[in-house]
Amino acid sequence: MSVQIVKNNPILIGLTGGIGSGKTTASQYFKSLNIPVIDCDEIVQELWKSNKQMKKEVESFFKFPIKTKEDRKKLANIIFNNKEKREQLNLIVHPFVYQEVEKQKRSLREHKIIIIDMPLLIEVDYQRKVDYVVLIYVDFDMQVERLMNRDQISQNEAMKRIHSQMSLNKKRQYADYILDNGKTKEALCHQIDLFIEEMRNEEQ
Repeated sequence: MSVQIVKNNPILIGLTGGIGSGKTTASQYFKSLNIPVIDCDEIVQELWKSNKQMKKEVESFFKFPIKTKEDRKKLANIIFNNKEKREQLNLIVHPFVYQEVEKQKRSLREHKIIIIDMPLLIEVDYQRKVDYVVLIYVDFDMQVERLMNRDQISQNEAMKRIHSQMSLNKKRQYADYILDNGKTKEALCHQIDLFIEEMRNEEQ
């Protein structure tokens, strides 16, 4: 008698994009479909509030206290303009983020699909730890325009922030699925519906 092997592990979807590409919109829609999302931006925000060790290490490196919104803005300006300091910040913060991601993955293992929303998924080579990479894509001009409107910043500042990350065109090379967010929110949600349907068909 043959024994059927049942796969109990969830399908891990790495959701990524660029600043201003609309990844948050996609993430919110996945949540509305009752698909759990591990949101790395939310994890970082929570770590700033609750993890004294991480905060102490960052403050020690940058040589100023980080307590207020203005302090966070000052830090952002530094790292968007200095690659070495940005990389050092990542070296401090990322291990704490990975710990929390693993903790949440364990708590969600009964689900069939888990979304890991990670802006730097490809830059930190985390695509090796997921089953599929999904990229939220917009063209460069639209990315600049959306970022200017969202953060009320100049075109020059928006371009500087976008160039601090890997370009979306480069990220396309790593993606298993590309969701085009160049049109309406409804169009993006429709693409997500088709993608989830395909994932669920693969489970069967």
